[in-house]
Amino acid sequence: MRADEDDGLIEEQIDFYRADAEAFDEWLVTLIDPSNHEPVARSYRAGRRRATQLFAQRAPLGDVLEIAAGTGRLAELYVRHADSGLLLDASPESLALAARRVGSEARISLLEADVFDWQQDRTFDTIVFTAWLHHVPHSRFSAFWTKVQTLLAPGGRVIFDFPDAELNPPGKLEVPAEPTDGYGFYAPQDGISIRDHFRRRWRVVHNLWHRDDLSSRLAELGWHVEFVGPGLFANIVWAEATR
Repeated sequence: MRADEDDGLIEEQIDFYRADAEAFDEWLVTLIDPSNHEPVARSYRAGRRRATQLFAQRAPLGDVLEIAAGTGRLAELYVRHADSGLLLDASPESLALAARRVGSEARISLLEADVFDWQQDRTFDTIVFTAWLHHVPHSRFSAFWTKVQTLLAPGGRVIFDFPDAELNPPGKLEVPAEPTDGYGFYAPQDGISIRDHFRRRWRVVHNLWHRDDLSSRLAELGWHVEFVGPGLFANIVWAEATR
């Protein structure tokens, strides 16, 4: 993919998450509802319990940076173990929802920025991100992890998740000719997933990862990776990277 195509896809991806922020957060509310017994809801609630335990086991987390923090759903699970938390996201709509959710915490601050362009001299003891690595184009993978390295304090850790290529990805296989009014999520092909909503259509980066490939790529960049266990959804895996 050419650099201009890469840039255009990232812009389209950001635009999708800005447009979909409120609807996506409302969907998560339905999944958290204990009266919702749909498989995806049960999976998500179990995933949140596992994530809560994961952060508790690694406490104290010190100063935390969350990349692509979205609407603050993950911050709810780790904030009690953090000295401070900086929630970074390129979507002001998502951050507005996050501010309502965790903004009253004096330890939490929010920053609107595209992580690929963001410059920061500060370092963090723990860096976390969920539902983000698959949105990093392969052409930017090394640069992204180099930036993470500059942001991580000595002895720090990165806690993240990724979609396991050996597990069935969600999404419909057939993409309709016209975008749908309701949410349409179509299985990724060649590193791109189509998303429909509000009679609009977007492309987003969507790279699936085999564990061996991910571990090897990160090892080449000086990282040691441990695969921790199942993530927030059925095809997601938590991992921890250290140097």
